[in-house]
Amino acid sequence: MKTLKFTLGLIASLTLGACTASDPGSTQPAEPESALTLRALPVAGESLKPVVTNTLKGYLVTSEAEGLIWVSPQGQQISQFTDHIAQADWRFLPGSDNLIAIAAIDQNTSELHLVTLDIATGEFYLKASVPSDIADRETLCLSRQDDTLHLFSSDARGLMSHYLLNTGQTWQLTPIRQMMVGPDLSSCAVTDESNTLLIAEEGTGIWHYSGNAEGENARTLDYFPSGPELESVAALTDGRYFVVATDQPRIYERGQRNRQWPLAAERELKSVNAAVAGDILYLGAFDEASGELLAATLNNTAPATSATDKVYTLSADVQTTPVNRYGDAADDPAIWVNRLNPSASLVLGTDKKYGLNVYSLTGEQLQSLPTGRVNNVDVRYQIDTPAGKQDIAVASNRSSQTLSVYYISATGEVTHAAELPTTLSDVYGLCNGVIDGQLHTFINDTDGRYQQYAFTFTEDGPAAELVSEFTLPSQPEGCVVDDARQVLYMGEEAAGIWQKALLQPLSAPRLIATVGADVAADIEGMGIYTLEDERYLVASSQGNSRFAVYALDDDNRLLGTFRVGINGARQIDGVSETDGLEVTSTALGPQFPDGLMVVQDGRNVMPTAPQNFKLISGSKLAEFIRQKR
Repeated sequence: MKTLKFTLGLIASLTLGACTASDPGSTQPAEPESALTLRALPVAGESLKPVVTNTLKGYLVTSEAEGLIWVSPQGQQISQFTDHIAQADWRFLPGSDNLIAIAAIDQNTSELHLVTLDIATGEFYLKASVPSDIADRETLCLSRQDDTLHLFSSDARGLMSHYLLNTGQTWQLTPIRQMMVGPDLSSCAVTDESNTLLIAEEGTGIWHYSGNAEGENARTLDYFPSGPELESVAALTDGRYFVVATDQPRIYERGQRNRQWPLAAERELKSVNAAVAGDILYLGAFDEASGELLAATLNNTAPATSATDKVYTLSADVQTTPVNRYGDAADDPAIWVNRLNPSASLVLGTDKKYGLNVYSLTGEQLQSLPTGRVNNVDVRYQIDTPAGKQDIAVASNRSSQTLSVYYISATGEVTHAAELPTTLSDVYGLCNGVIDGQLHTFINDTDGRYQQYAFTFTEDGPAAELVSEFTLPSQPEGCVVDDARQVLYMGEEAAGIWQKALLQPLSAPRLIATVGADVAADIEGMGIYTLEDERYLVASSQGNSRFAVYALDDDNRLLGTFRVGINGARQIDGVSETDGLEVTSTALGPQFPDGLMVVQDGRNVMPTAPQNFKLISGSKLAEFIRQKR
């Protein structure tokens, strides 16, 4: 079950960071202050950015009068990109130790220049220039997520735009999402390890947003109660960040710990930048009072932190047309395999605000059936009817607390056949199974009840008889039936995964997997994938936007979890807060020779749009399983 969260501009609910001793208005004790020696470099500009690998390689200077200047560690100019640069940020290009990507705002035109710098040769190269929209750009920062570069820029309207920076043969920006972050912003930075976007607001503090492409637009505040004129924030990968204010002669360190370095009273620092190489912390600053660029080095004495495990990441190959309305709409997919032409197989997807949608394997919407608030859907094949063998889809319909029945023709045309009543008060999840050649549907209620219905088909149409009922402790949703072994697998959103033997109708369900550190509530969709004659249960872990894989033939062992990230080459965003999913190991033509996984995307971005479904090649799922089993 998904809980939608909204941040409405400046009227957001704020979680205030604790007052800290790095602000004079704090009541908490400060850590001992360290000596800080600043040395002026013989170069002019408004910011000094240390560039490091395992050692300091030099400084990138931004200058409103001269542009971008590359200087040696001693401050001697090496090369220049002539322009009028107000702000800039840099990251190493993925796969390179010498080439950095620079994004810079033109002070005169508000254009965004995308530039490379070879730090070994000092050569600048302009890759692209992007004009401003209807408002001037005011802040700019870069981040690295997996092996992709991301760019954030706020404008005079207080609108923060998040882009994917494509660094192929032609450099370009792909819009991911936009957030209203408010006015009076002076600077931004990103802590790459945690993907936290930091935004400095003058007189207030440092706002923390998720910098993840699939992140929520919620925020917290590191509050500075004395209201300093915060001008600049600089972040390190490990989560530490540094802040300066022109009206307070000190440098603040926040993040893992809070401390400060007092400066001479006449100092008015306008910008700060930081980088770490081994045991040395490098700082660069601009003193507006003297016009000097200042450098400092400190021992890198950050508190020890536990390493962040890198989550295995797949990417989607295709995405469907979005549903028609924003909100919690798309929910659960099913896959219909076209036996005559596997490449023409279909994806059925529920739209809880409208009905059932039908998509091709290229993501194109082919049909939309307005049958009500259908929640979950499942398919079974070659069911006996008076008209012959028939492929059938059944969906749970929350508009009428019914079973919605659909016929699927040999060519893939879906028609609505019937609405069959249940005795549940709030139908929710559903899955189909075939028992002794007869179609059965298992449907659940939000109160934990499960009902099993057996279908019959006559000249008058389909009918469903209630044949059993049982209960899980709390709200379930997704389920899947292993027809060959006559086993039902069920997700209990807050607890884990249950198993029930269908050949023993009176047997109680058995809990076989629980939520924990890797698999978070809510447990939502699930499906069974077969690889080399072994079965694997795939379940969506909505609470942390991951997918869990269990080896059913190895005592239900958890193999691991993965996420679905951005496919930059195909301009497809990642996946978050997934409800339903479906998998098949059946080859679906040349594009999907090892089958297909289809998942609902709860937050569809790049660009922002209503929810949709993402299609992932079964080959990627198979590779994950082979690596983990």
